[in-house]
Amino acid sequence: MKKLILFPGQGAQYSGMAKDIYENSPEGRTLLDEVFMNVDFDLKSIMFEDDARLNQTEYTQPALFAHSLAVLAATGIKGDIVLGHSLGELPALVHAGVLSVRDGVRIVAKRGELMAGSEGGGMAAVIGMEREALEALCASLSDDTRRIQPANINAPDQIVVSGDRGLIESFTAEAKSHGARKVMPLNVSGAFHSYLMEPAQQAFRDFVSGIEFNAPVIPVIQNVSAKPETDPETIRAQLIDQLTHPVRFVECVEAAVEQGVTEAVEVGPKKVLNGLVRKIDRSIKTSNIDTMEQVKEFNNG
Repeated sequence: MKKLILFPGQGAQYSGMAKDIYENSPEGRTLLDEVFMNVDFDLKSIMFEDDARLNQTEYTQPALFAHSLAVLAATGIKGDIVLGHSLGELPALVHAGVLSVRDGVRIVAKRGELMAGSEGGGMAAVIGMEREALEALCASLSDDTRRIQPANINAPDQIVVSGDRGLIESFTAEAKSHGARKVMPLNVSGAFHSYLMEPAQQAFRDFVSGIEFNAPVIPVIQNVSAKPETDPETIRAQLIDQLTHPVRFVECVEAAVEQGVTEAVEVGPKKVLNGLVRKIDRSIKTSNIDTMEQVKEFNNG
């Protein structure tokens, strides 16, 4: 019986996130202050106030990173295995001891900056389409110069596609005739987890190469391999590869179950991953910790 700690990705942010933890938990406040000190913009105001910048990738990613780690600091919870969704892999690596908080902040800020600066492309969420049919349609629409591909395999009935914007439109027009119930374009700045991230990936590789990665104290299930990793250099390489590779969340959760996971605790804003986990394997007990009220419930439970 093992506990999986889940770290959410982009899209879970909201105005005022972690403000109540900052005001009521000394441990959470100390962690957040450390994060705020290591970025060159006013992340505290972006998170705590009604600030439109919160939905811009370069600020969203550090905000989510900070909130998840603040929850962990406030509760003192320890996981047996960790799993983050996309950028959630970075706070997962901090919890696992691979990265210091300072280095984690530096990496997430650079990642957000580079991904926000990528040009062209888009993403769309696809509901109710078989994965094989989706991959076949992506392949039929793609050629040597323009491509569309699965980006987030979130649940058996929910996959996000990413790539050339024109191909996203073509996919949307054709998907229902291939079994999709719904296709929803996403309001994102670029085609994340696709070939269009290659320029950002190269700059990210150069940046990450100068940062120390330690052996994890608990296994990290990484998005690229969808299996527990313990080698620091493998973890580094896959963190870089993640920018152009799909998030294999369904397989990641299945790998956690194979490792003996029976409980999953989502730390950070909202409970998006809880819902996905229940779609993948209902035998896993799920919970989430977002607010100070939930921190108190957990600590008193």
